[in-house]
Amino acid sequence: MKRRALLTLAGAAAAFPAYAQKVPRIGILFAADPEPSMTFLRRSMTALGHVEGRTVAYDIRVVGADGNLDALARALVDSKPDIVVPVLSPAVAAVRPLTSTIPIVFSGGAPNIGLANNLARPEGNMTGVYSPSPGFAGKGLQLFREFRPSIKRVGLLLNVGDPFHVPLRQDVETVARAESLETIVVLKSREELPQAIEAMVQRGVDAALVQPSLGLQRAAELSVKARLPAYSFRREFVESGGLLSYGGDQAELYRLVAGQVDRILKGAKPAELPIEQSTKVELVVNRTTARALGIDFPPMFLARVDEVIE
Repeated sequence: MKRRALLTLAGAAAAFPAYAQKVPRIGILFAADPEPSMTFLRRSMTALGHVEGRTVAYDIRVVGADGNLDALARALVDSKPDIVVPVLSPAVAAVRPLTSTIPIVFSGGAPNIGLANNLARPEGNMTGVYSPSPGFAGKGLQLFREFRPSIKRVGLLLNVGDPFHVPLRQDVETVARAESLETIVVLKSREELPQAIEAMVQRGVDAALVQPSLGLQRAAELSVKARLPAYSFRREFVESGGLLSYGGDQAELYRLVAGQVDRILKGAKPAELPIEQSTKVELVVNRTTARALGIDFPPMFLARVDEVIE
């Protein structure tokens, strides 16, 4: 081989490692629907200067109707991503015992289910962002009553496998008692969601709260089909046809999550990053669903709504 050709090959070999550098992989485990959460996370990472496929890669795992979250978590951790982002409490509970070395940045968990002893110094390999969703659910019930004051019986569709269902139930039942409302609790798993909706209809509830980890897209479709006025505290419920959502602003939540992921990619340790709280709240309603259910939102109520989906 000619000397010039050898020099060319040598130069290419020397340059190759710069192009073959490992792209950090973020493993994301969804205990419910991935959208719009994934869109918000991608958008926030892009705003921080990350280019998908060049400076970061996403490995997305989504639990199905069979609810086999533990197997998904194990497969994700075994693939050794650089960071794991579990979304909602069941995903956090599934991932947490599997690794003490891979950084974990949770999204949507709640500190009152034992995620950390110290929010300012979380210790170990986990930090994250939460929103005070139980309070949102209770306030959502009060908002529901503003446009439907005649309701007397409220159903709570709760995920029996989600540790978050305990504080959620306590908060909503406290608000319901103050409002002189009867509560009907149905504890089911994701795969039993159709039976849960049917049970609510049979028991004649006037409104129903849906816990997000049951799967909001499917819950919205089933509740509309059953003509069950339902609400939750994540906007994807309304985007999928649900009547109302009142809860943490998902764009802000994932801006904070992306910020923590970005800092870890730049060398920070999870224990150095305080667990943050998303404080911005949004009220979203679906007017098409309201019309189908014979509900007319009063002008004063609509004036408080952040977004109306037609």
